[in-house]
Amino acid sequence: MATRTRKSSAERREEISTAVLHIIGRRGLTSLTMATLAAEIGVTSGALFRHFDSRDDILREVVRRAVARIDRTFPDESLPARQRLFTLARNRIRLLGPDPGLAWLLRSEQAYLTLPQDAVDELRDVARRSRRFLLKAIREGAAEGSIRTDIPPDVLLVPIIGTIHALIGMPGASQRVTGRQHRGTSRVLAALERMIMTRQSDES
Repeated sequence: MATRTRKSSAERREEISTAVLHIIGRRGLTSLTMATLAAEIGVTSGALFRHFDSRDDILREVVRRAVARIDRTFPDESLPARQRLFTLARNRIRLLGPDPGLAWLLRSEQAYLTLPQDAVDELRDVARRSRRFLLKAIREGAAEGSIRTDIPPDVLLVPIIGTIHALIGMPGASQRVTGRQHRGTSRVLAALERMIMTRQSDES
């Protein structure tokens, strides 16, 4: 008979955090109870609290790990401005599209109303940093002539963020990405890029 290897506390914490996102993504936050979480990973409810002090501590860990994953989607700032902007867009869509639980954390107003305040502060911070990153890329692109200047950067930011969110929430985004869905995403981003380009950069 094969012996079962006991998982380390770090492995269990990661497993619990991943299970929280799976439950939220499939069934919504109201389905997240200690009983459903324990059942998701095959342990007792009491076993969860050998690794966390409380439900809020579990949610804090989920957010901490989520923010670390989101941080990895920021591209190198040495890239040209327009490339930097669309690399971030593609990275976010690839990360959040197939993971509705993670997308919920970043985009849902309910998250800001129900999570512990320090976790909410982390989410607000990554949202602010994302906005600053995109605005900086738009301004630099406008200065170098690759992004149009007839629309103020803060206004141009709205359709860019809106397109990213729309593509994350596309029907089927939470399923395995098909070739057709990938091509659809690429076409939409290409159209957005043409919309924000200057005529000069379009001709070059």
